[in-house]
Amino acid sequence: MKTRDDYKKAIAIVGNAVRAWDPYSLFAEGAPHDEFDDEIARIVSRIRQFHDAGAVAFALAAVFSDAFGSSDFAPADCQTPADRIFNELRDAGLLPVDSGL
Repeated sequence: MKTRDDYKKAIAIVGNAVRAWDPYSLFAEGAPHDEFDDEIARIVSRIRQFHDAGAVAFALAAVFSDAFGSSDFAPADCQTPADRIFNELRDAGLLPVDSGL
């Protein structure tokens, strides 16, 4: 990400995927739209590490387990939203470019 607009796009992509995933079913119970804003920002801060969807799944598991003081999420539990996030960030040109390719 190079610009503020890139950051805003990344926040929107990650935010939409996390809210659709709704870990802990908080939105289904009426949680406010900004419930996961801190976690979303923490995930976006790791974009430089996202060379595949597995890295996104690892970040989701780490951030949500840390934020809620539990180990409820393994990377495998986060694969569906991770795939969505990775694909959308890639399509938006917001992922790191591998210099070895």
